[in-house]
Amino acid sequence: MHSALVKKNQIVSAESYDESIHGVEICCMDQKCKVPVFFVRGTVSLNAHFKTSGKGASVHKDACGFAKPLSFQDTVSKVGEYQESILENNTRQIVIRLSMNEIDPDYEKKTIERNPLDKEKKKPEPVEESLKTSKVTPSSISSLKAVKKLFTTVSPDILAGIMLSVKGQKIPISNLIQSYSEAHEALWSGNAEDVPYFVHGCIEQVTRRERVWYITLSRTDKGYFSLIVFDRHFNHFTYKDTDLIGQEVLAYGYLVKNDYHKGKQSTEMVIKSNQYIEFL
Repeated sequence: MHSALVKKNQIVSAESYDESIHGVEICCMDQKCKVPVFFVRGTVSLNAHFKTSGKGASVHKDACGFAKPLSFQDTVSKVGEYQESILENNTRQIVIRLSMNEIDPDYEKKTIERNPLDKEKKKPEPVEESLKTSKVTPSSISSLKAVKKLFTTVSPDILAGIMLSVKGQKIPISNLIQSYSEAHEALWSGNAEDVPYFVHGCIEQVTRRERVWYITLSRTDKGYFSLIVFDRHFNHFTYKDTDLIGQEVLAYGYLVKNDYHKGKQSTEMVIKSNQYIEFL
């Protein structure tokens, strides 16, 4: 754990923990756990962190986000649960730039003409490996594979400190990576951002018409959620129905209302290629 709960219900990061300021009573930051933990000082090869003793009362409870490895979906849920507390306490804020142009088949790269003399400029001296510090999180995200890797390899308390930089805004990562039902509810309640979203859910049905394909996620009482592929992008989306139906996926795109779906609220997300979904 990289964050813990100290006196006055304050969350503190291991990097900034000071016994003389924060005291010696330290607990797991998960509100469903709050068991005693202890501080481990950082070394040359190991970052400072908090951990349980694994004995007696100092054992994470089953519902805790640190009790066991989490699935992608459970991590997303826990990050949403932790994010407000992490940001309120200014524990840690990591800004990651969202740059998804490369997956868009309609995107045209800008060519930059370089001066041949630039190649002759002296290259900077390489930095010794021993002076480098490895980054836990990337500086930018450019694919759904990167999002999946981030949420399956990084601790949820670190993820909860991430702000995505998109369209000139900094938005908490849990606001943009949600289950399809949460994204649907945010859109229809007027709480959705005007930026692309990442949604996860299970594909229930695929309907292929002459000019549009509908990939419908599991239905809920609150309405429908479908991924849409238009005919101009058919050649970029090559998955067969058998590849899709019954699969948990992460999808990327803008949330759009469809007011004409059998009297029920329907949310659609236009996708353009295979790279707009990632199997979980």
